[in-house]
Amino acid sequence: MNIMLFIGVLLFSCFWTCITNKFLPAETLDKNKSQSRYDERQSKMFIEILAKSFIWLIYSLLFLLLLRVFGWFDAEGALTSTYPEIIFILIGLFLLVFNYFTTKKKYT
Repeated sequence: MNIMLFIGVLLFSCFWTCITNKFLPAETLDKNKSQSRYDERQSKMFIEILAKSFIWLIYSLLFLLLLRVFGWFDAEGALTSTYPEIIFILIGLFLLVFNYFTTKKKYT
């Protein structure tokens, strides 16, 4: 069973590395800027969208943590107590879409 877990993590790591090397701008990967498939404006937009989304995802994690610590959130039977990953993936996707449109509006 442990070998299957190791193989799964190894395959996911290889897959994730290939995807990030293919789609992320060169500034995020310490590559040569000449190897990037994005121009400077697109790279700035991409990095700004990811940064804003990450910050707001951290804010939402901290907010949920505060709600649970002070007992203002009933965790019994809630979707976040059973599958908290689903909630944060949905929040992250919403933030990516929202920040994409606000950043695109800023740069056009």
